[in-house]
Amino acid sequence: MDEYDRREFIKTSIPGFLGVLMSLPTLCALGTRANACQGRLAADQPMHWEAFLEAVAKEAAKQHLDNWQQEEYLKKLAALTKNLYLEDPVITGAMTKVSERLKKGWVDFHDLEKRLDFAVCLLQFDVNEEINPHNHPGMTGMILCASGEIHTKNYDLYKSIEDETINGKHHGKCLLKQSSDVEMKKGDISTLTSKARNIHTLKAKQVTQLIDIFTPPYNKERSENSLWYELDERPMLGSQNIYEAVLKSDRS
Repeated sequence: MDEYDRREFIKTSIPGFLGVLMSLPTLCALGTRANACQGRLAADQPMHWEAFLEAVAKEAAKQHLDNWQQEEYLKKLAALTKNLYLEDPVITGAMTKVSERLKKGWVDFHDLEKRLDFAVCLLQFDVNEEINPHNHPGMTGMILCASGEIHTKNYDLYKSIEDETINGKHHGKCLLKQSSDVEMKKGDISTLTSKARNIHTLKAKQVTQLIDIFTPPYNKERSENSLWYELDERPMLGSQNIYEAVLKSDRS
């Protein structure tokens, strides 16, 4: 990088000097993002989108190691996400876009990033919109409540009772053990692994936007292996957190 001294700035024309001043915010922003990507920023300094993605990619790549620990990965991912600068233009632009497409009765999705090792998606819920209980086969997931308020419950498969495939569709019955019941507000995080808390349901109390990170991302096989559940409204007799459920391979 060229070095400038006081005399160089004195020789700069007035229009040129004004141009330098106007460029400084952009140059500083680019420098900040570059430094963040190279790990030069303080741990508690907000991360812009590009820096955040590179940090996630670095952690997500470790899933291919034999000693990869999903819970530890999610702790690191949660720390990164807590530090994400939600006012970054990429995020605010996507949030505005899904707001404009808001339709009552169903959830609106917007892919923010999809790579071989992970995917980031923005979901928007209208008031009282919900996603029925479903699993994420072979995946870890982290949800950040970016705006609004949403009720989420997580479950673990406790016991399979019946399991069969009819006309290419999965059917059966099982017992699910509820592992969490949380009201999420802006800034709150929820996680799941391929082994724990993997089944969940969400219902928005107000217009809500969530940022999801799944590792690895959905592909054809994982989508086809996804299961949906219909739970009894009340736990089994004698239990406070075990529910009978019907499982199937689609939402219907």
